[in-house]
Amino acid sequence: MKRAFLFLLMTIMLSACGSKKKAAAAPAADEPAKPEVQYRDDFRATTDAKKNKLLRTLKATGKNYSVLIFTKGYKGEQLTVTSDGKTLYRGNQISNLKTGIADQVRIINTADTKIFDNLTKAEVVLPTAETQKHKFIYLMKDNDGKGSPFVITYSNTLRPLD
Repeated sequence: MKRAFLFLLMTIMLSACGSKKKAAAAPAADEPAKPEVQYRDDFRATTDAKKNKLLRTLKATGKNYSVLIFTKGYKGEQLTVTSDGKTLYRGNQISNLKTGIADQVRIINTADTKIFDNLTKAEVVLPTAETQKHKFIYLMKDNDGKGSPFVITYSNTLRPLD
């Protein structure tokens, strides 16, 4: 009887002393992860001549246009850029390892712009209020698998693209 009581007491003590890891609060399945957003004008800028040449090439000199620049982290996945129900761009992106730039696209900044990544099935929305304030929007892909795969940087400064 005494042995049974000690065995029962030891079992209760050992089970009570166990440490349990609590699960981190995960975002709801229906709520998409929000991308990291930055506002920067403090990096090295390209010359005005190169900036104007890019704007003329993309036909983005008007106030109702901004330039979306895909930067690091793209490895061939298909991206679709839509605005106001129209597809502005669809293509496969591969980041240049030397320059860190994949591609540039002119977007209309009078309507929300949506970018859909076919590989991760993630979508990011560039709101009209932000795109109208900034001429250049840099979109980097962060492939760490945590949260949204995108990092958005709004700027009025064009970084060197070559």
